[in-house]
This record gives sequence, C-alpha cells and structure tokens, in this order.
Amino acid sequence: MKPSIVLIGPGRVGAAVAKQLYGAGYPIEAVISRDRLRAEEATRFIGCDPKASTNDLGRARTGEIILLSIADDQIDSMAKHLQKTIGLAERATLVHFSGLKPAASMFLQGYETGLISIHPLLSFADRDMATARLTDCPCAIEGDVHLLPLAEELVIAMGGSPFPLQSEAKALYHAAACITSNYLVTLTASARDLLMHCGFDKHHAMDLLRPLHRATCANLEQFPPEKALTGPIVRGDTGTVTKHLSAMISSAPEVLDLYCCMGEHTIGLAAKSGRLDKEQALNLQQLFSQYSENSQTDR
Repeated sequence: MKPSIVLIGPGRVGAAVAKQLYGAGYPIEAVISRDRLRAEEATRFIGCDPKASTNDLGRARTGEIILLSIADDQIDSMAKHLQKTIGLAERATLVHFSGLKPAASMFLQGYETGLISIHPLLSFADRDMATARLTDCPCAIEGDVHLLPLAEELVIAMGGSPFPLQSEAKALYHAAACITSNYLVTLTASARDLLMHCGFDKHHAMDLLRPLHRATCANLEQFPPEKALTGPIVRGDTGTVTKHLSAMISSAPEVLDLYCCMGEHTIGLAAKSGRLDKEQALNLQQLFSQYSENSQTDR
C-alpha cells in the first residue's frame, strides 16, 4: 500500500501535486488550510474524500508524507512546529517544493523526520494547466540521500521526470528558473508596452506578440540559443539598433535601460554563434554604452 499523504497549503502547486498523487493511488488523509473553505474547495479539485479538508494542523499526525506547499519564508518554522509541537508519525517524511531552500532547512535536532525537496521546473500560474503540464515535467529532487528513491517515486507518480540537484547549487538553479520564466514575462510586458506606444491596446498588443513567442519557443525546442538567435544584433545591424534606441529615447525611455542591458548580453551570445565578427560586436557594444551613459546622465 502506498504511503498516506497530508497536504499543508492547498494552493496551485500543492493542489496540482496532490491531485496527481491521489490519482496514482496515494491516499490523501488531510488537506490543511487556515481557511476551511479553501481546504474544502481543494479536496473537490483533488477528488479525495471531502472529510479530508480541515483547518486543524493536528491532522498532520495522520500522514506518512507531509507536503509543505507554503511560502519559502514559512517552510522552516512550519517544519519545526510540526516536529516539535504537533508531533508527527514515526518515520514521517516532510517534503517542500521550494527551488531555493535545501531540504536540510527543515532539520530539527533530536528529531528523525525524513527531509526531501521536490521542485517542478514549471510555472504554476494556473492550477488546471499546471496539473496537466506536470506530465513529463522535469523535477529537481534533493534531501536525505536514503530518501531520494522516495522522491523519485513521488515525482514519477506525479507524472514528472526526476533529476538530482545538489543543495549548494539550488540558488543558481533557482535563478536560472527565474530568468527563464519570470523575466520572460517581464520582457513580454515591456514589448507589449512598446506596442501600446504604437497605438495598439494592450489586448491587441498581446495577440500580436503570441505568435512570435510560439515561433521563438519552437526554435529553442529545435536549436541551442546560439543558433536560435535571430534579429539585428546577430546580423551586426547597427543602423537598425540605433533607430530602436532613438525611438525609445523619444517615446519610451522607461524601456531603454532594459533594451541596452539585454542587447549587451545578446552581443555575447551572437559572438558565440560565430555569426557576429569582432568589429561588429565592438561597434554594437560602443553603441549600447553610449546610450546607457546618456540615459544615466539624463536622470
């Protein structure tokens, strides 16, 4: 029989993971939230017994595996409270879903609770979409060495693909995830705002950008970034870049620093691709430096 599960924090991540695990045969003993109505709604989404919903943290004692799907800054204190004050089942395992914090952050001297972390490398903007996208999703696993097989088992049951991650590498790993996901959203918002300066409303602007997103992502599915890169920088087209910069200074100066920063990094990528020669790279670098300096002086 599969080990029993208690979920603490039935938000997007927790509910999606619990739904997948329940579907794979793991019994859900409790879904715990400070808001009882939220817990009840989560049990309906997961499909488990409605009686599992509760705002009683003491129900954590009924689980062999306790999923902590809560904010990063709450994980350590909650884990210690569960071990010291609530009291967990013998040989219980605590699992958190932070991509940044090591599993050992939940350690409490004198207690033998198992500690692992599982981080689905996925954006959880929507619970239903995230549940579907857990299939084949890469998931970092880290924690007690003897429990890594359990972590792999849980990830596979979720539909994901486990890979090990060293605890000391988690900060850089998480930064990489943020650049890929969060910063892509920020870049898209900036592109949308530029299109709004062209006279499009924000909804039309996003409609115009989505096909370009899809095409770019398709390129990255097929090729490494160096080969997938297109545009004026990799062509060494300083004239086009100059016109971009001039237009931003007059109409959208709030985007200028971002454009220059990304442009400077793109020069390096273009050079690695072998399609941008040293002279072109130097000309572009000087151009970005000039506009960056002018931007700082104008402030």
